[in-house]
Amino acid sequence: MSFLNTIVDLGKSAFSFIQGDSVGSTLLKTIASGYALNKLSNVTKSNDSSTASPGSSQQSGTGLPTLPYVDKGVREQVEANQKNRVPIVYGTAQLGGTIIDAEMSNSSQTMHYCLAICEMTGTKLSDDSASSFTFEDIYWNDQKIIFDSDGITSSYSIDRDGNRDYSIDGLVKVYCYNGDSEQGVVPQGYSGSVSDAYDVMPSWTTAHMMNDLVFAIVEVNYSREKNVSGLGTIRFHVTNSMTLPGDCLSDYMKSTTYGAGIAATEILDE
Repeated sequence: MSFLNTIVDLGKSAFSFIQGDSVGSTLLKTIASGYALNKLSNVTKSNDSSTASPGSSQQSGTGLPTLPYVDKGVREQVEANQKNRVPIVYGTAQLGGTIIDAEMSNSSQTMHYCLAICEMTGTKLSDDSASSFTFEDIYWNDQKIIFDSDGITSSYSIDRDGNRDYSIDGLVKVYCYNGDSEQGVVPQGYSGSVSDAYDVMPSWTTAHMMNDLVFAIVEVNYSREKNVSGLGTIRFHVTNSMTLPGDCLSDYMKSTTYGAGIAATEILDE
């Protein structure tokens, strides 16, 4: 069962957007409804009897709980934010993503976070081909992640001055998806293959398709020694093949999901 689903009664329809054929306004509402979090309850690392000091269980800047240590009995809930939105990207942009699900596994030592990055766009007017997204770079705490050859497992991060930080080595994995849960891709420059999203998130099934979304699943494995205890500040540099002004304007005017929903017959092509 989803970490979010276990801490708040969202009802049967709360995450229905990942089971349907479209995203649309339903996604925008359910993202807001699903963004409810509470702290974990006295989870102890099996091979470490240490406890954290009060108030140390929350990852700074993310609003998310860290993995293993929480003051027992404290329960918090973040109020649903109905202003959460999934953006549209034409050309290139850097985005942090919107957290829509989180799950704990591996005896409370591993967290999986699913982040919706942006909507998929439609067909390009200029050549009648489908638009597509490329993941250029991924950043962790303002440092570029360098992956192993698989394009998923972190090797180290590098800051603006070229300094390397190996604290996330093997502890952070990023699975990228371009359109739905079966369209796994790796960042540019890598050649690995990506498992289907419903095989990565512990409780997902083939009903969790995430249709029409560019998204990522970030796996974080707890390490007290390396100070990896939650989701860092993460950014995705993505590029849409739809860049021409006419293509972008036509797509936005016609889209019934995120645009004006104007029928093609009502748009002059001269």
